Amino acid sequence: MATRILLTLVILVPILLSSTVSGYSLEDAKARCSLLPNPDTCEYFLTSKLDQNPFKDDNDFFEYSVRLTLERAWRAQTHTYTLGSQCKNEREKAAWADCLELYELIVLKLNGTLDSKCTQDDKQTWLSTALTNLVTCLAGFDDLGVPNNLPPLMSNNVSKLISNSLSLCHKAGPYKPPSTKFGFPKWVKPGDRKLLQTPSSIYSGECRGGPRWLRQL
Repeated sequence: MATRILLTLVILVPILLSSTVSGYSLEDAKARCSLLPNPDTCEYFLTSKLDQNPFKDDNDFFEYSVRLTLERAWRAQTHTYTLGSQCKNEREKAAWADCLELYELIVLKLNGTLDSKCTQDDKQTWLSTALTNLVTCLAGFDDLGVPNNLPPLMSNNVSKLISNSLSLCHKAGPYKPPSTKFGFPKWVKPGDRKLLQTPSSIYSGECRGGPRWLRQL
């Protein structure tokens, strides 16, 4: 596991550096957040930066929301990795390991929504799958019948941020199932498809606190 986060960063750097995050005013933040399923979570993050220009349009706001969600998911992934030593038995360790793999997929799927070739329908698919993976992670502890030890330590706002991003994506129009190949949208390259199918290949322990370009979001 100690070799995976570095590869994740190699994948994320080009996407997260490809454009700057737009700013917003306090009024703009509150108005936009009030329309989302988790307005308090939205407003908490948006009001931390109020000295920039307003969002250009709804798509600009959607892209910021996804980038923020991606950054928080990455932080949750690295935090979950540090909890391995607190597993009390083999079943709990198995549930923890499953969560690590699911978080890797969550990061990859959120990253996929920022691809310029990703259609609106594909974005909805990736976001919905990322949210499902997060629910599956936490449900795994119950499924394996392990004590409620790690889940409270894994508590975060990623699910609320994903839900907000999904809500923003839905505003673009009704959902239509995307065309797929081997279970993935057709725009996903064979090499990326293989990477998504082998989550254990992505991780590293050299990124405590996150790199500078993530902390600046």
